Amino acid sequence: MLQSKVLTSVIIMSALFQCSAQNVLLTEDFENGTLPVGWTQQTNANDGGWLLGTNTQLQSQYWDITAHGNIIATNDDECDCNKRRDYLIMPAFNLSTVSGAILQFENYFDGGTLFGGTEVATIEYSTNGGTDWTVLETIVGTDDDLWDTQTINLSSLIGNADILIAFRYNDDNEWLFGWAIDDVLIYEPTGFDAELTSIDLPAIAQSPSNLTIGGQVTNVGATVIQNFDVNWTDGITTNTENINGLNLSSGQSYQFSHPDQLALTNSGTYPVQVYISNINGTSDDDSSNDTLSASVSAVEYGTISDGGYQREYIYYHPGSAPANCPLVFVCHGYGGSAQDIMDYSEFNALADEFGFAVCYPQGIEDNGGDTFWNVGYDFNQSETVDDVAFLQNLNTYLQTTYSLNPNNVFCTGMSNGGDLCYMLACQASETFRAVAPISGMILQDIVNSCNPPEEVSILEIHGTNDNVTFYNGDPNNTGGWGVYLGMAQTMALYNGMFNLTLQSSGNFPNTNTNDGSTVSFDKYGSATSCTEVWLYTVNNGGHDWPGAFGNMDIEASREAWNFFNQLCSNDPTGIQGATQTQERTLLKITDVIGRETTPRLGQVLLYIYSDGSVEKRITQ
Repeated sequence: MLQSKVLTSVIIMSALFQCSAQNVLLTEDFENGTLPVGWTQQTNANDGGWLLGTNTQLQSQYWDITAHGNIIATNDDECDCNKRRDYLIMPAFNLSTVSGAILQFENYFDGGTLFGGTEVATIEYSTNGGTDWTVLETIVGTDDDLWDTQTINLSSLIGNADILIAFRYNDDNEWLFGWAIDDVLIYEPTGFDAELTSIDLPAIAQSPSNLTIGGQVTNVGATVIQNFDVNWTDGITTNTENINGLNLSSGQSYQFSHPDQLALTNSGTYPVQVYISNINGTSDDDSSNDTLSASVSAVEYGTISDGGYQREYIYYHPGSAPANCPLVFVCHGYGGSAQDIMDYSEFNALADEFGFAVCYPQGIEDNGGDTFWNVGYDFNQSETVDDVAFLQNLNTYLQTTYSLNPNNVFCTGMSNGGDLCYMLACQASETFRAVAPISGMILQDIVNSCNPPEEVSILEIHGTNDNVTFYNGDPNNTGGWGVYLGMAQTMALYNGMFNLTLQSSGNFPNTNTNDGSTVSFDKYGSATSCTEVWLYTVNNGGHDWPGAFGNMDIEASREAWNFFNQLCSNDPTGIQGATQTQERTLLKITDVIGRETTPRLGQVLLYIYSDGSVEKRITQ
């Protein structure tokens, strides 16, 4: 039911550029939420072209934007309209009285290709008031879910008294993604200033492996850069390389690859801080733009033989997870992938935060060539793969390989993956303690034979306007999936099966008034058992994973984990005991080289506590 348009990943990064020593010609951070005075645009798009807002307001289902405060963006994925000439134009500049000029901005651009088209982002200029445009520079896209700093030398435009400079997005007349921009700066370079403008490091990588850390250093001042040291640290060891023999003039950049590699020995999150020092044998004028931080999520891409198939999965076991930790399976939608749902659900970050393991199993292709979970759709009647057995066998393998708790195994999933959750609740209750279907349903054929020997707690999150999996069910099979129950019937089924009654109802705060939806809840339980069945209704919501796309009042991933985590347990080593920590107080916060500091976005920090423990964190 959910088809992925693009795979994305997440690395936290912050470019800390400041330009107090330069002659600033223009600076704009778009924090006012309206098009700045003097800025204009040219567009043929029917959605207004370039729009302002936060990432959640401007992103869409297949083009997500990493948070960056208030930004400006043009989103082709949302409108699938004519964006071949989306120009965002800055106020006119007089460059006849300056000796040089540099354009610098924060950039979020995939450079994606789809259906034979490739999106293009360019910096262009006009000397006749916007009638004609000339390309100055083409932006290279990076499908890595990162904001990066772009530095464009405008020296070729020096001497023009009335010149327009613009950002142009071109969707190649196809349905593509978009371009987001923030923190635009044009300045006349002065003084002595080198900047670490980017880190070349993947957000997700195979474990075990060794990664090369690369990046770019740009001369954003006037003094020629001849040499510098590139350093990176994981908070324990610092590695240094001297780069010399350079002749970087203003606006020029140098790409580096550090010879010391980052060793990913186990799955987990590896924070890295990269910084430049010893620039021309001394310190430059502005040290605030010399450091960038990132993190790599190391995962296991595994296979097991099951039912005559080589089945694939992605497994993530954070270093923060205690022995005997819980395990959460996260299942993709119809036509989707394990990588896809790992990216947008962000369960790895939750696993880091709460100390549990997570596995993303991969469905095989059905006869139509779409990846799926075999829950018995009408058009899948000839399929024989047993996905319930696959997840049970995969769980057995993971339990014997890692330190996991067999009494705390859970499953959540989107759409077809949510349908599988219901099937597991009926047919694998001895393995799965609770499930959390998102936009899921239970087919009537599964209902007819559902007689689980163990009670399974259930959380369903579902939109009333879901046009794929209907909120009120499909008794006549108009959608072609098969006959299935509506949400009220589903609640009644399990409440009757487990002897549960309504315990509470209410509404979540409408924290995002721009998503067009609100969330209400009904929670069923019993005074005599630990079993709970909850329904979160997304009023006016669609076929979505809230928090990633659609409703933004809640995060479906966090709600699923919170549901699993709050379940009562008679097992002293169970889920609640695994997340307890002893009383302690924070003594101080330092950077990775021991200097006390206050948190800033993107920093790798060490939190030092009274019990002697130290936590490594990246501020977000």
